[in-house]
Amino acid sequence: MYKILFINLNPRSLKYIHLGFSDLGHKTLEYVNEYENRDYSLLDKKLNNLLHSFKPDIVFSYGWWENLENIDSFYQTINKHGIPHAYWATDDPPCFYNMSLPIGRKTDLLFTTAVEYIDKYREEGINAYLLPFACCPHYHKTVEPCIELSHDIVLLAHNYNVAWDPTYFYYRLNGINNIVRPIAENHFDLKAWGLWWRAEDRIYNLPEKNYGLTLPYEKIPQAYSSCKIALGLQTVGNSISMLSSRTFEILGCGAFHLSQYSPALEMFFKKGIHMEWSKSPDETLEIVRFYLSRENTRKKIARQGQEEVYSRHTYTNRAASVIDVLKHYI
Repeated sequence: MYKILFINLNPRSLKYIHLGFSDLGHKTLEYVNEYENRDYSLLDKKLNNLLHSFKPDIVFSYGWWENLENIDSFYQTINKHGIPHAYWATDDPPCFYNMSLPIGRKTDLLFTTAVEYIDKYREEGINAYLLPFACCPHYHKTVEPCIELSHDIVLLAHNYNVAWDPTYFYYRLNGINNIVRPIAENHFDLKAWGLWWRAEDRIYNLPEKNYGLTLPYEKIPQAYSSCKIALGLQTVGNSISMLSSRTFEILGCGAFHLSQYSPALEMFFKKGIHMEWSKSPDETLEIVRFYLSRENTRKKIARQGQEEVYSRHTYTNRAASVIDVLKHYI
């Protein structure tokens, strides 16, 4: 069994992977580096203290580095202790060149969400393996519905500014146009929680009645357990393995899931069996109207989707595959 120190640089979106390793009997410790007032010098100091006190066999980090210059001191701290480091490139493929590859050149081991890029890493001499997102059944589970969060259709997602990075966000906009816009414009009972859905600099704004501001992370299972349809947006449309983490989480909570189409959805799940996906506004409206009027069918698909992720796509499943790799490096 291993002692693994997790450094979470993306706490808004990713939690609980360390619990998958705990389920397998490994000793874990998670350090969450919050977005607000992030101080990398403080991270280095705390990292040094954690390495001294916890004495891990490996450091496993994941998330977003705003400033790649800070990586050098991060690695210097780890290397000083002679501890191997694994990085989970959770923003592949769009961030492969500007973030994942520079980090990968310094790390001992790299996991990526995009199977298409494994050979690209290995061509650079980087030890790379596939690690998709998943759900955590300890948290992503069906709970008692909540009246305050009860709506026919819900969406938990942020409305990013496409102008920040048109290449990164173009497929996200595709999802908004194909999924969110037609539902809102046809006056369904839709509620969206997340950042920036009323921001003036966004290409699309939700009507005020459809916007619920942000939802505390601990209420996510309640929102999904209280709706008839849970929507999802995919940021990537050119990978057979990179899926939004929300897809696995929604299914884990036992909700009926509708997402915009992506090749990875078709690789992991079966349409009409585990979930539904749409390629156009017209198809979205057809799907929504069909399933809102067929409760038994909707619940059957939701149950089958939950069974599928609990069987194949939990963080315990993912941890087992990571441990099989770590055996060769520790």
